[in-house]
Amino acid sequence: MNLHEECLLRYLKSPDELSYTTDILKLNNFIQEKRFLMKNFVAKSFTIGYTDEIK
Repeated sequence: MNLHEECLLRYLKSPDELSYTTDILKLNNFIQEKRFLMKNFVAKSFTIGYTDEIK
């Protein structure tokens, strides 16, 4: 079960905790977005001039 399913299940069990489960989903999406940016953009900018050749 992924995080979205867990939050939906938690909401169905206790609807008064909607703001809590929404905050969890927002935080999870933020972390995934930052991880994607770090993996695909920031890491590539550092490897442009990389070489493992020793002179």
